[in-house]
Amino acid sequence: MNQADRASLITLALSWAFFAVYYLTVGTIRSPWFAAFGVAYMWIPGLVALALARREGLALRIWGKPNRWWLVAWLLPVVFSLASIVASLPLDSYVGLSALREQIAARTGAAAAGLPEWALWAALIGQGLLAGATVNLLAALGEELMWRGYLWERTRELGFWPASLQIGVVWGVWHAPLVYFLGYNYPGHRLWGMVFMVIFTVLLTPWMLYLRERGGAIFAPALFHGSLNATAGLSVLVFAGSADLFNRPNDLLVGLTGLGGFVVLALANLYLRRLVPLERQESAG
Repeated sequence: MNQADRASLITLALSWAFFAVYYLTVGTIRSPWFAAFGVAYMWIPGLVALALARREGLALRIWGKPNRWWLVAWLLPVVFSLASIVASLPLDSYVGLSALREQIAARTGAAAAGLPEWALWAALIGQGLLAGATVNLLAALGEELMWRGYLWERTRELGFWPASLQIGVVWGVWHAPLVYFLGYNYPGHRLWGMVFMVIFTVLLTPWMLYLRERGGAIFAPALFHGSLNATAGLSVLVFAGSADLFNRPNDLLVGLTGLGGFVVLALANLYLRRLVPLERQESAG
């Protein structure tokens, strides 16, 4: 068993054991404890990566000199999310932010509920980007230390695209208990949701590895990951079948995590193939 496989198995075993404790004691995604659980779950891969890297004398470049690729990493998830809305239009009825506006009004009666559509969009995207570069970034860094940190260093010799596939599959499988038992991202199709989650992570990983190399540090894909987690939900909320995020009959179709998003990500990867050809084996940089 090589180092990458061993790290993957350790990460999955510890993560799934931790999930089992949460599921047996709390057992729902609607619990106020879920946010804390989610952050802890995301940091298990990171702690494993740090422990293994220290034991093996492997340097994980977490920080680096800020560069334009960090800005790309921060903004690209918004581009992907908005593009996935366009790609999803043939798959469900577009209702805009009406459902979210009703939720804001019902919960707080805030003036934000009466904002023009463009202003509400700007506010939500701005809020997402702020969260993506702060609290979400700190949570996402836990995962990225393993996926685009340790595992990338241990699979780099395979070449960019084979390593992307291996890392993407492990990353997706890591989500399996959340999807199947809690309905994470795919509450209406939990079994198929596990498959779709793997497809989603496989499609995302090449761009995240590319940003890791161009950005010069794990910080870049962590920033991408944080921004993605904060803004991808908008690509789902604007469709009729997603008014209730916990009961979505269209969860396999629309948004960045559905078929519409997969089309966008597949096209983005075809473009990335021009930047990182298949025969290029050493890295994305």
